[in-house]
Amino acid sequence: MAARRISIVLCLVAGTIAGCGRGDRLPTGAVTGKVTIDGNPLPSGSLLFVPIGGGPTSQGKIGADGSFKMGTYTETDGAILGQHKVMITALKAPEGSGLPEDVRKGNGAPVTLIPEIYGDLENSGLTADVAGKSNTIDFELVSTVGKKK
Repeated sequence: MAARRISIVLCLVAGTIAGCGRGDRLPTGAVTGKVTIDGNPLPSGSLLFVPIGGGPTSQGKIGADGSFKMGTYTETDGAILGQHKVMITALKAPEGSGLPEDVRKGNGAPVTLIPEIYGDLENSGLTADVAGKSNTIDFELVSTVGKKK
């Protein structure tokens, strides 16, 4: 009996964090796409989708070819349906060996691959509309955005 109570409590705690079963999850749509900068694939980075009406955020990793898949409750289950604000970040190790250990040891700060404004959720100008079971959403970034002439 005590084991059952512990199981129920654990399920409730887990349910609060990620949902104890599929019943309390908001519906999602698969989201894939490509991120480019000045017409070339962005080779790494991450995306964050934040629902405008509230709800769980989704995130995705950018692959070497610029492609990504979004995930909310799992790594690749997509994003909840509706309008989202989007931010994209892409950093690389500083010049030198290129090893992440250099950054951890304080041997230089990471270098951004894209203008920092794309990493500002309120000012990136990036949005996404997730409107069905399958969505392809591409982001075409430019290196000159936010620069003074």
